[in-house]
Amino acid sequence: MSSKRQRKLRNYLLDRRFQLKYTSMVVLVTVSVASGLGYVAYQFSRGQTEALTAHIAAQPDLDDETAADLERFAQQEDRKIRNAIITGVLLLTLALALTGILVTHRVVGPAYRMRRLFEGIGEGKLRVTTGIRKGDELQDLYRSFADMVESLRDQRSEEIARLEDTLAKMEAAGVQSDYITELRALLERIRDTVD
Repeated sequence: MSSKRQRKLRNYLLDRRFQLKYTSMVVLVTVSVASGLGYVAYQFSRGQTEALTAHIAAQPDLDDETAADLERFAQQEDRKIRNAIITGVLLLTLALALTGILVTHRVVGPAYRMRRLFEGIGEGKLRVTTGIRKGDELQDLYRSFADMVESLRDQRSEEIARLEDTLAKMEAAGVQSDYITELRALLERIRDTVD
């Protein structure tokens, strides 16, 4: 069971270079913007703390212990804001990384299947044996590809029927030749591409 889980996790990165490249780009841009906004928010909080410190210093009737407590409280709030910003940016980075991999998987998965089908067609096998998942992208492209392969299969089947008919006519006419035997063998190889 654990090997099945490892296989599934590995399958999310079918094209590591593509998926990690675009996921990293999205993460980098978003983290940069979020960090910049976080920095502005933190600086605003620090400015508020400095203004409070100046206001406290201007209060001569405020005892030193209360003033120190107020300053500690303001600094503590600054640290909370800084920590919240850092935690938020880290969580955002993780969420975007996972989302990026999942989203790019929805594109790469169909492309991976189509590449394997191209290889099969390159080997002469005119079959679409698998589909793509319902939620995957490139549905229209995959359907067009499957339709093209089916059209090629139909054309090939018609050609096979014509060849068989021509060979049958030649044999019925009494033509005896090694060429007919050779054509029969070729016809069987062609038939294998559509079966």
